[in-house]
Amino acid sequence: MLTSLAKFREQLSKNRGDWDDIIDIPKVEYKTKKGLELKNYVLEIIFDLDNQDINVDAQNLKEYDELSPVQLKNINIQGGNNKAIYACVESNKLEQFRKTFFGTIDKNGKQPEQGQFQELIKKDFIHLKQTQLYQTLKEIFSLSPIFTEQYINFEKESAGVIDYKNIFSNLNLSLTERIVLVYASVKSNKLQLAEPIPITHLEGYDEFIKAKFFSKSNQLPGDSGGQKLCYATGLKSAAVAGLGIAERYSLNKMFVTTTFNYAANLNNKAFDKNYQVSQQAQLYLERASKYILEKYKTRIAGIDHCIIPTFLHKTDIDYEFALSKIKNNADLLFQTIEIKTLSENIEAYLEDDEVYWITFMAFESDGNFFKTINLIKDISSRYFKKVIETFHAVGWEMRSFIGGKYTFNLQSIYSLIPLRKDKEKKNEALLLFKSILEGRKIERELIYKHFVNLILCHKFGRYESFTNIWKNENFDFAIKDAVFKYAAFMHALESLKLLKNMEETEEIIIPEENETTPGFQQKIEQFFAKMHYTEDQKALFYLGRVLSSVAYAQYQKGYETKPVMNKLNYNGMDKKDIIRLRKDLSEKTKQYNIFGKTEGNLSRFTQYFKLHEWEKRMKPEESIFFILSGYSFGLVK
Repeated sequence: MLTSLAKFREQLSKNRGDWDDIIDIPKVEYKTKKGLELKNYVLEIIFDLDNQDINVDAQNLKEYDELSPVQLKNINIQGGNNKAIYACVESNKLEQFRKTFFGTIDKNGKQPEQGQFQELIKKDFIHLKQTQLYQTLKEIFSLSPIFTEQYINFEKESAGVIDYKNIFSNLNLSLTERIVLVYASVKSNKLQLAEPIPITHLEGYDEFIKAKFFSKSNQLPGDSGGQKLCYATGLKSAAVAGLGIAERYSLNKMFVTTTFNYAANLNNKAFDKNYQVSQQAQLYLERASKYILEKYKTRIAGIDHCIIPTFLHKTDIDYEFALSKIKNNADLLFQTIEIKTLSENIEAYLEDDEVYWITFMAFESDGNFFKTINLIKDISSRYFKKVIETFHAVGWEMRSFIGGKYTFNLQSIYSLIPLRKDKEKKNEALLLFKSILEGRKIERELIYKHFVNLILCHKFGRYESFTNIWKNENFDFAIKDAVFKYAAFMHALESLKLLKNMEETEEIIIPEENETTPGFQQKIEQFFAKMHYTEDQKALFYLGRVLSSVAYAQYQKGYETKPVMNKLNYNGMDKKDIIRLRKDLSEKTKQYNIFGKTEGNLSRFTQYFKLHEWEKRMKPEESIFFILSGYSFGLVK
């Protein structure tokens, strides 16, 4: 994987300068969700030292273009304990802007004596104190009381935080106008700046950037010179030493001597020798990390994951094109996509002859650190495409049951597995998807437990505890959606041969509809054949059909809550629960005079239901699933 990352960034580093590593290119939208055109601007904030004023005016707006971040030097926010040095920032990062020029109040309540940019030069770059940049930063700090009075919010809930609305309130922006970047300019006759000039264009600024970012020694820490083997490239090179990543927000933090990573089994005392890389390779790795974190991430089970491929060892791969294809394929499996955007023939979206293996690295970060929390490792390209194709095929096959607006994939399943918010670190959906993608067998019992938790969530309205579950006011349709999507999920797992204890089943011929077979019963038989229902499962399905008939009769009598549904134990139905339900339903059919309508289903239940060793053949969670599958079947159009 290290080799692929290094090669990927080596390919993209052609014709690339040093500044490209520190310039941050914002993500810009050009249309609203409703399709309206968006106008994007750059806002100039002028520090007028002559008039002791801070000028924020609509006349200072300029149209944003792709060169704006480069020309105005929009430096990556470093985070951590680094001092703020940002004279150009994105519009939602104005707190960094404030720290740069005016500092912040410390934890003891002490007011700052200077901005952080000035403080850094004074401390670590003394040779720049005579520059125009330093003198300007020193003068700008005199505007701190004005900036505080006009733009800092002192309400209790957000004391000391910049009020964005207050800064932008005089600009009279419409709903289709956005500010992408904000940059500082200065005007001062004293400093011989008769017209506003951007801080990043002042004498001394470029020298500061070079001193801070580009003046590192040609030798890495621990490098003693000479030719050594580079771990990342497999080649001998000069300037080779132990991997040392300065950037906190970097997926290369995976490759260090902490507990959850690839280097965990290496000897810590000999780490510099066992995990040594060349200076050039390290540069490529840092660039690759930045590029992947910006462009090649996906969300799996609500968690951000980096997409990291490993290719066969050859040199003619177009890495950027290959990664874009992998990202598109990942979206087919992990993102919500309207089905109208895809054709029934998904092969066109999966055309990819490259042989590779994918690792999905789950991480947590606020932009200042990088913590690896999960790995889904070494998925072959062939198997990955098979999983996508299988879920897509099952979605089309069962679209009459599960609906056809969106593609059926792992994102569909994520919204069916209740995950308790902020109380459990264990993400059950992510663990399940990891098993699927790594080709490991899954217990049926686990699937039914997730189903039961979902039904209980809908039954008792536990949506605040399980925020990944969509609220459904109609319990019947919540049951239907859960039953058939779980049925489709298990159908997909069976197709991938991932369910444990799968019984070998002979090919079942689905009978064609004929005059002697009633239409609705024909649909049931087709459903049984498609889902490979056993006799035990059919028995409970038919009991669920009787439950549906009684519930409907109660509804017609004015009992809108359908009291018969309280006869169910939604945690699971054991043998005693099932026998009791059968008795209660039989009495209700007579009470509501619908025995003639339910007699056939009751007799089918009796035909298939076997009391002997029932507990060994079916778990309670599984039983409630098949009862509700029968109950919901009448809701299918």
